[in-house]
Amino acid sequence: MSDHADQAEQNIETFLHSAIANARRHSPLQSDGHCVFCDEAVAVNQLFCCRECRDDYDKEQRALRITGGY
Repeated sequence: MSDHADQAEQNIETFLHSAIANARRHSPLQSDGHCVFCDEAVAVNQLFCCRECRDDYDKEQRALRITGGY
């Protein structure tokens, strides 16, 4: 018979497996010739036009993950 600690451990494991599977479903960013954040033209194989756009994109994505707004 399992106790509360065993059940909590099982819940955590289930949550982690679900979170890992969800993270793997999201495809990595791909360059299309435009900045991912502001849509300005960029050089071939670049994702962002500047460091500020990259940092702002990272902040936005982090906030979405925290709030569950992915």
